[in-house]
Amino acid sequence: MVDSLSSPDADDLDWGLRAAFGPGSGLHEGLTEAGAGGETVTARLGLHPPRLLRDEPDLPDARVHAAPLGARPKRDARYQVLGEIARGGVGVVHKSRDIDLGRDVAMKVLQDTHADDPAMVQRFVEEAQIAGQLQHPGILPVYELGLEDDRTPFFTMKLVKGRTLSALLAERPDPAADRPRMLRTFEGVCQTVAYAHSRGVIHRDLKPSNVMVGAFGEVQVVDWGLAKVLDASGTPGERSRSNPFDTNIATVRTGDDHSGSLVGSVMGTPAYMAPEQARGEIDRVDERADVFALGGMLCEILTGHAPYAGADDPVASAAETRLTPALERLAACGADEELITLTRACLDPRPDERPRHAKAVADRMATHLTSIDERARRMEVAAAEARAKATEERRARRLTVALSCVVIVALLAGIAAWLAAETRRRERIDTATNRVEAQLNEASQRLGEAQVAPLGATDAWVAARSAGAHLQQLLEPAEVSGGARTRAAAFLAELDQADRDRQLIETIEEVVIRGATHQDRVSWVAMEQQLRATFRDYGIDLDTLPRDVVATRIRESPLTRQLADGLELWIATCFALGGAGDAPRPPEELFQWVSVLFEADPEPVRTRVRELLYSEAPTREQVETLVASIDLATLHPRTLSWLASIYFRTGHPAPLFELYGQAVLLHPGDFMLNFDFAFNLEFAERWEEAIRYLLRCTGIRPRSAGVWRALGNAYREIGDLPASRAALERALTLRPDHRPIEVDLAYTRLEQGDIEIATAMLQQAVAAEPDLARAHCFLGLALQRAGRLVEALAELERCHELGGRNPMWREPSEEWMDACRAELEALESTRP
Repeated sequence: MVDSLSSPDADDLDWGLRAAFGPGSGLHEGLTEAGAGGETVTARLGLHPPRLLRDEPDLPDARVHAAPLGARPKRDARYQVLGEIARGGVGVVHKSRDIDLGRDVAMKVLQDTHADDPAMVQRFVEEAQIAGQLQHPGILPVYELGLEDDRTPFFTMKLVKGRTLSALLAERPDPAADRPRMLRTFEGVCQTVAYAHSRGVIHRDLKPSNVMVGAFGEVQVVDWGLAKVLDASGTPGERSRSNPFDTNIATVRTGDDHSGSLVGSVMGTPAYMAPEQARGEIDRVDERADVFALGGMLCEILTGHAPYAGADDPVASAAETRLTPALERLAACGADEELITLTRACLDPRPDERPRHAKAVADRMATHLTSIDERARRMEVAAAEARAKATEERRARRLTVALSCVVIVALLAGIAAWLAAETRRRERIDTATNRVEAQLNEASQRLGEAQVAPLGATDAWVAARSAGAHLQQLLEPAEVSGGARTRAAAFLAELDQADRDRQLIETIEEVVIRGATHQDRVSWVAMEQQLRATFRDYGIDLDTLPRDVVATRIRESPLTRQLADGLELWIATCFALGGAGDAPRPPEELFQWVSVLFEADPEPVRTRVRELLYSEAPTREQVETLVASIDLATLHPRTLSWLASIYFRTGHPAPLFELYGQAVLLHPGDFMLNFDFAFNLEFAERWEEAIRYLLRCTGIRPRSAGVWRALGNAYREIGDLPASRAALERALTLRPDHRPIEVDLAYTRLEQGDIEIATAMLQQAVAAEPDLARAHCFLGLALQRAGRLVEALAELERCHELGGRNPMWREPSEEWMDACRAELEALESTRP
């Protein structure tokens, strides 16, 4: 069985938090401080606080849900840089691995050359803030904004697997090739920019190389590094400092008299730049500058060249609007006149003559694309009518073949009916496909939120699974385009695998917490069996699969570290049971499994730790050399525990406590790391320190029976019997079927002088589990104190017999037997 996985109630959390960290630290007591005490990235950099973008228009059924208060997430060295993707004038984009979740992300870091430039730092942070507030399928979601150890800002985004629109345009054999797909991609760009304009944001660097087209056709506008937030009037001015409560627009540069966008500066790409932007007339740059850039992109789609392509000085050409070559190419491109007219309107040198914002461009594009479909349908109808007319003329001329004409007319009518039915079917497919695409975007967003949620946060995963189930329902009865169905099926497979991975990680964590916090044979046997069952349910059967196959499956899994940790915990459990005289596997087989660990998880640092951990006789110097060569902040909590445990094998365990102290500072919220530290402090009889970390554990997991049991035994060792009894009663309430807890509670009652109650509890435990050695021990002591020496000696002898089977037996059972015999002999000698 596994301890309850339900969230602890507020009283449990408050009790544990107050016990661990003192008054005022409870769940309800800490809400105000949690909201006010956390320091943001902009505050740490000394920047102005962000302003919020304009609210999105309300939808008919829209509801606003308040987000729960919580502490700002910390990086804790969770990202592993895998390689550089791109480099620009301001930042560098890396492909990175989120170590905690095993997921690839794009990480953008400010270049070192700009780290000391406040204006560049402001612009970099503003890019993250703008993208983070623009919630749209066409804009990459920002997962996290943070600082490196050297205060260099970075932010992480969704990693898009696709190609730029620039690359797709370049590989066309001629501008007319694949034009419909390019136009639909351009419509997606317009819709995305229209959304940004509705939120008061202009991009200022729109171009095909800043448009990503994903592997499944999704369109996303990237690189918002030059974006500008307009004020409420729609101009790119700065907000007055006299109104601190205005939250209509948000940038870190708000209120700064030295904005990165200075009058006279030129920002953007000259080939697509509006004349007012090229001339540095910043006060005149608004949504219409983006409209000009959209016109430049449409010009390149239709003609194969940007507006100022081939110019010796693109900036001067843009400033002076030298568009004659571009307009000549447009006139000769052979595209629909509507598209040419729209392109010319967008490229008008006079801002007031251009469409006011991107939505106007998007609407005209949508109208044009719809008209193309309608035109095709009209051509089909016209063709059918022409065929019918020709048939009628032939029938008039050939009265002798009237029957043949009837057949032909019937045939044509059938074709027309088929065409009409096919048109209706296409409309149904388009409607169903649009619904699937919208739900796919929603489900993808929910999965992304779930994957970054902390371990044990079930609400985010419930939302992700619910969105996936809705997507599955839309797929089943509907006629959906093949591409949309393929993308949806791929996502559902990804969701299923992600959910299985999460369940595996949480199950291993719960099994270890339930078993390792109880220092008794029954718990460790159950832990060994449950770990094997967890691997078997995941498809890795440790009992039947060859060991090399196990190693390969772990190594090729996206959860290599988590699976290797679970396998190592299973091996350690088997070794511990062997040390207790109850080995489930012979030692030589366990060392073969250790070899599997090295093959399954070849990560260099963990390999070095394991080499020393499983070596025959590690020395203190070897351990200290290894510790000195590793950045402890990069290690997972479980690896830190293995590293610290090596000190015990050296015969010099003192440095272990210093290493554990550093580890819990790095990972204060990791339950097992704090418990392992407390266990080692107990082993060294440093009870007061052990109690401090056990109390911290109760704050992290208030419903863990094992930690309350350990806390109760520690309190008994320092003589605080009321606290010992309260903690053990709490443990027994959480796990009433676990006899060893009842035995520990009976021992505390015995020490309190409740001999009769303790005796009854211990007799009940012995009757239920006759081989429970500690129950016989404490029953012998209780009977001895009651003066029942003969019965006491029998229980103590039974205790010594059972305990002797365990090489790790620590109770002084032999001393207790000798004391009981001496007391019995003294009593006999006084009799006549």
